Amino acid sequence: MPKVKFGAGARYIAIADALSEDIRNGFLQQGDRLPTHRDLSWHLGVTVGTVSRAYAEAERRGLTFGEVGRGTFVHGPSPAEQHMLRPARFEDQNIILMDFAYPPPGDTEEKEMASTLQSMSAGPELSRLLSYQPHAGLKNHREAGAQWLELNGLTVEPDNIVLTAGAHHAIAVTMAAVARPGDRVLCEELTYPGIQSVSRMLGLRLEGLAIDANGIVPEAFEEACLAGDAKFLYCVPNFQNPTTRLLSMERRQAIADIARRYRVSIIEDDVFGLIVDNALPPITSLAPERSYYITSLAKTVAPGLRVGYMTGPQHSIPSLISAVRATCWMASPITAEIASRWIINGAAERILEGRKESARRRVEIARKIFAQHEIESETRGLYIWLHLPAPWRSSQFVYAAGRAGVTITASEPFIVGRKAPPHAVRICLGQPESDEKMTRGLEILLGLLTKGPDVDSLVF
Repeated sequence: MPKVKFGAGARYIAIADALSEDIRNGFLQQGDRLPTHRDLSWHLGVTVGTVSRAYAEAERRGLTFGEVGRGTFVHGPSPAEQHMLRPARFEDQNIILMDFAYPPPGDTEEKEMASTLQSMSAGPELSRLLSYQPHAGLKNHREAGAQWLELNGLTVEPDNIVLTAGAHHAIAVTMAAVARPGDRVLCEELTYPGIQSVSRMLGLRLEGLAIDANGIVPEAFEEACLAGDAKFLYCVPNFQNPTTRLLSMERRQAIADIARRYRVSIIEDDVFGLIVDNALPPITSLAPERSYYITSLAKTVAPGLRVGYMTGPQHSIPSLISAVRATCWMASPITAEIASRWIINGAAERILEGRKESARRRVEIARKIFAQHEIESETRGLYIWLHLPAPWRSSQFVYAAGRAGVTITASEPFIVGRKAPPHAVRICLGQPESDEKMTRGLEILLGLLTKGPDVDSLVF
């Protein structure tokens, strides 16, 4: 039985949080059967209805599933947590991992790394890289960052560049610098799950905005701004996560105008901008006085480098630097040096081109396999958004895929608020180390779609 501490908040949320904590700490394992609604209500001294709402909330989070006539079972940790809690799955060659947005393998990155490390080890600057550096990064590293942003369509002075330990760190740093606990922040109604964890950590109130085939609906943004207390908008305009959608140029301008009119800041996450064919100019270029721009090398060059670049209005740079100092003191000078050398000597672009070609090839394979199904994708992309045919539901399909040896991501982790999740899943194409393994995973998923769900696996 979960140990629940009831406070001022809703009791069903407290129960769902307790279940989540027990799963995270290993007290509940995947496949464990949970108490019946009636037994748990008696044990906790709450109504059966409260337990029903708690179990529904746990299912919404992707933690549990129900089976007809059998009860409620632990689904396991959320897709965003599995990689941290079950590292052994990366070593199981029978599992086809397709739940994280890795860049697809190229053919030059390992050779470039070996050459760069050899050169660095013989260079006179190695000892300097092992010491403390300015919180914003070394001058030459910021100059390389400015060059990388130029490729993304944004001209920024090196003094306005701040290095971070990846884009996720940059998001946390920017949010910490811009907002205060209790502030209301806006984002797409389906969004990168990391924004939710950062918002919870900082005590921010996250609110999702309606999106359609062209991205954020400007009218929804303006309506949210009319309330008068929106602090900033977080968005992914290029290759939106998870839907792959592109925010149109007309809407970028509309959002910039609305943000300016209501004095709302924009945090623009553009980590995918260089991998897709049809990326458009950043919103930041339309409203630079209100915008914070973030990118990195994770989705385009090498995730393991953990190097991110961010910029913002000139007056905000000291606050961003202070937030870096408070969270990690400085980005790693060694990985920043590798990234800088690659940007300056062209290796980063060579690696990028190889990954883009691999992405194009893999998207073509996915489109052929799912030719009879509705998917959203780009010509080049790291994942596809598959709309499930009836009677499949998102968490149900992810569970069935997992039992078949393929890990994918349900729509639930991307949902902001309590809106019903769409019947869709994100399938990442870059993780499998070969096209053959990726194809095998996609064919397994196609087989599940064709067969349909077993009655015993229906999720309620």
